[in-house]
Amino acid sequence: MTPFFMAWMMFCSIPCPSKKWDQSKTDQMLMCLPGIGLIIGAIWFGIYKAFAALRIGLIGSAVICVIPWLLTGFMHLDGYMDCADAVLSFKDREERIRILKDSRVGSFAVICMAILSVFTFASWLQVGYSTSGLVMIFIPVASRAVSAACVLGFEPLATSQYAEGRDTKKPAWMIAVCAGIAVIACALGFVLGGLEGIAVLASAVCTLLTILKVRANLGGMSGDISGCGISTGECCAVIALAIAAAFA
Repeated sequence: MTPFFMAWMMFCSIPCPSKKWDQSKTDQMLMCLPGIGLIIGAIWFGIYKAFAALRIGLIGSAVICVIPWLLTGFMHLDGYMDCADAVLSFKDREERIRILKDSRVGSFAVICMAILSVFTFASWLQVGYSTSGLVMIFIPVASRAVSAACVLGFEPLATSQYAEGRDTKKPAWMIAVCAGIAVIACALGFVLGGLEGIAVLASAVCTLLTILKVRANLGGMSGDISGCGISTGECCAVIALAIAAAFA
């Protein structure tokens, strides 16, 4: 259970019942990231159903919008904003990597955060309480499973925390497990949510496409790129859910 609790401490703001840490189990920790997504998705779904029962409108949409961010301590949004500053600077690669590690917030990060917030909030306003919400459980699972597979499979940036002590041998079975979890999450989305399952698929696909694009731009994989992929993928998932709800 140590890798799971490591993932809990690292990727979730809910107090963890165990504080054990073993640096040698970092890869196993990443495999547990979809499990953290399941916890976040279940809480997200539960709050959505509570607000639906109370018929809380505008404020409800705002709260539902920010719940996944709050439950991760804004960690993935931090990566999203760092990547926005780095990639949109259009500097040479060395300078982009330097910007990625810069703790200061630039204008591109602010602009992209505003765009992400507007689209996420507007999509939840569109959805309202017209959906069963079941796919919300699997959206964070799919995004994190894809992200974990990418961190495990791609070579890390030299400045990434995952570069330290990294085994050069590719853990293929771990990547396959994470990819399989993403596929299962997408399948369950369609089985339990019907057309709304497109939101889970969008979460997985958009997370992957974002990571591939940013990784190609920066020349390697990092936690920031992982967070950027998760943030973008989940925003796209909510947009897809709004579109699906419109046709339901």
